Amino acid sequence: MGNEKFITHDFKLPNHENELSKADEVIKNLKIRFNKHKKKKELCDKDFLQLYEETVRVSDYVGQLSMYAFAIEDEMEELYTLKYIHAPQLGKVLWQEHYGNIHHPYNIFKNRCFKLLEEFDNLYQMIHSKYPPNWKI
Repeated sequence: MGNEKFITHDFKLPNHENELSKADEVIKNLKIRFNKHKKKKELCDKDFLQLYEETVRVSDYVGQLSMYAFAIEDEMEELYTLKYIHAPQLGKVLWQEHYGNIHHPYNIFKNRCFKLLEEFDNLYQMIHSKYPPNWKI
C-alpha cells in the first residue's frame, strides 16, 4: 500500500530532520568509539558505563522527539475510522501503516541505540566473563 491512500491532514508535527541528524552523528561517534574497544578487546567499567550512559541519553533524546508522533495516535485513528466507516478493516490497516510511517524515522535511531547497548553488553561479557557493572542480578 502506498501513501496515496493515506488521509491528508495537518497533524502539526514538527520537522525533526536536524535533530535526528544530530542524533545520527552521536550514534556514529559512539559506534566508532565502541569499535576501538572491540578491536583492542578492552572495555573497562568506566568506559563501558560512559558509552552506555551516552547511548541511553541519545535514545531518550530521540524518544522525546517522538512523543509528538505518539500524541496524534487517537486523532489519527478517529480520522481513519470516520473516513473508512464502510470499510473499517481497511481504515484500520491504513491508519496503522500511516502511524507506523510517522514513527519510522524515530524507530530507526532508537533501534540503533538498542543494538549498540546489546553490543556493549556482549563485548563486556566476552572480555570479562561476567555481567556488566550496571546489571542488577
